[in-house]
Amino acid sequence: MTAPSAYPQDYRAHEIRGILAAIDAGECVSLTGLSGAGKSNLLTHLARSHSTPGRPILLIDGNRLGELSGGAILRLIHDAAAGAPAPAGGSALAALEAALHRRLDASAGSLCLALDLSMPFSRAPELAADPALNGNLRALRDGWKYRLTCIIATRRALPPHTELSELCYAHNIQLGPLAESDARWTIDQFCRRRGISFEPAVIEALLAATRGYPSLLRAACEAGAAGAGADAASLAAHPAVQKRLEEFRADEPTEEEIRASGLEGLPLLKIGRAPRIDTDQLTAKELLLLECLQAHAGEICPKDDLIRAVWPEDQVFERGVRDDSLAQLVRRLREKVETDASRPEKIQTVAGRGYRFSA
Repeated sequence: MTAPSAYPQDYRAHEIRGILAAIDAGECVSLTGLSGAGKSNLLTHLARSHSTPGRPILLIDGNRLGELSGGAILRLIHDAAAGAPAPAGGSALAALEAALHRRLDASAGSLCLALDLSMPFSRAPELAADPALNGNLRALRDGWKYRLTCIIATRRALPPHTELSELCYAHNIQLGPLAESDARWTIDQFCRRRGISFEPAVIEALLAATRGYPSLLRAACEAGAAGAGADAASLAAHPAVQKRLEEFRADEPTEEEIRASGLEGLPLLKIGRAPRIDTDQLTAKELLLLECLQAHAGEICPKDDLIRAVWPEDQVFERGVRDDSLAQLVRRLREKVETDASRPEKIQTVAGRGYRFSA
């Protein structure tokens, strides 16, 4: 008997509609979400609340892997499909094929493998493009085409031009913030477990600060319960939120990945973080200036030192002209590295002395 889900039936309704439409059509799905997006929770909810006798959804939890290899993933799928470990010494693929035969040949229905591969693919990125794993999973799916489907959950998009990415090419779902109703339900459940309540204004502030991103929202509730303010700066100072932010940043998500996740411009992600600078967009002089400033981060860099670092080939340079050249170069660099060049935070002017770089 399937265990009841801890989530309401309509949790993540938009994403689940897309997933179910795809697997009911016999197609595979790539589910992508950065750290803390709730991929594991979504797959668990799918397996517990949206399986049917004619189309069971089988959860394969990559966190249970004992080793990071394609063979270990196949054995993990076998154990879930067979309900027991594969016999020792045999072929993992052969044992898996036999287990799938028993499940699919016993009914006229289909089977969906909900593969949570975030952990193995994050710790061993080469696995995502491993030809043997890709080829075996593709062969299994082709053996029961339109009856055997899979949902592949990862933190980053599957590598292009691989068997797995081709399987899922038509159905790529990006997991980001919760719908407002789900976010409010999450806060309500937290308060019920703690036997507390938040004022309506606090709830609105928590939603605004986190935009309903699952891990940040739960951590913000922890901070709120501990008496922290609900504004972004106060939340970011709380250990629970700091830990979630560290985990999120550990994968070094790109600006494009953050944008695709619906988190672009979220103040909570900017606090205490020096955004990466795309040096590919800098000219040679801009890069020299940035490197000099970074080498002396936190210190006042005199104008003459910066000029010598950036224009070492110039032996004679009128002070007024070179100061103006440096000021123009600083202005152009600020436009590329500052969030708001009119209010610089990284490259600060120290009147009469020079510039200071704040990391």
